[in-house]
Amino acid sequence: MTASMSKLIIDVSDRSRNVYFDTSIYNRILDDSERERIIGLIKERGLIVIPSAVNLCELLMTSAANRKAGLIQTYNEIRNDFHPLKPFPWLLQESVEAVQQNMEELEIVYPININDETENICRELMAQSGGELEPYLQGARDYVQRMAQTTRLVDEVQYFAYLDTDSGQRVLLGLFDQLCRAMRLDCGLDEVRKITLITSLSMPWKYYLESYAYLFYRRAFPDRGYGRGSNPGPSDLDQCIYMFWPGHFVVEDPIFLTFLKRLSEIRTYPVKVMSYAEFRDFLSR
Repeated sequence: MTASMSKLIIDVSDRSRNVYFDTSIYNRILDDSERERIIGLIKERGLIVIPSAVNLCELLMTSAANRKAGLIQTYNEIRNDFHPLKPFPWLLQESVEAVQQNMEELEIVYPININDETENICRELMAQSGGELEPYLQGARDYVQRMAQTTRLVDEVQYFAYLDTDSGQRVLLGLFDQLCRAMRLDCGLDEVRKITLITSLSMPWKYYLESYAYLFYRRAFPDRGYGRGSNPGPSDLDQCIYMFWPGHFVVEDPIFLTFLKRLSEIRTYPVKVMSYAEFRDFLSR
């Protein structure tokens, strides 16, 4: 799957140069005493750092005018004229349409300038954040809770091994239907195509569904020391969809970082999840 950009076409089958930053990383780079060197190394290494609409909206909501200006400048320098990745509901809907129409390419970026239109898009995006999904996810969460009481699961690996079975896949298919309903997406696919969509490493749905499935697991097994405060929030899970295209996914929040590293390890994603410090070390090698 490829994506037409303003400067070139990015092939997500070769992820090695593609990098995604959580919004906190733009703040870390701005505050880094070696800011210019870091940005220079990103360019020297030929890394393609493309922000998301989520990044842009969160940067635009910065209240302090001087800091906001510095963040937008950093955003523009790092993105190097690439348009941002589309909002997560758009990508989820368009990936369904791509499967429906047997498309080989999916345009994942949205040409947009920072203006009044951007503010309207941000308001729409924030209104569709994962926090609104809770009532729709109760059924899938209850199912995992029942599994926790009746099924002997040694660890997360065994849990996901179950979800990979035919019966476990029904859980993910049900979760897919609930998320489509919650976000008012038109997800009319037959079961075979749904399975293709939710199991493909090059589709955002796989990462989105599996992040929720892992969250349900962590909250269903309190004896393992996982609680609500030890897990990422809905806005973090929204950004999980962007794992379908980068080779490096850089996160600073320790809870989200730990969650994503473990999920990526269990599922053997072709994505290296790292902290900002680890990314700095990577640049210096």
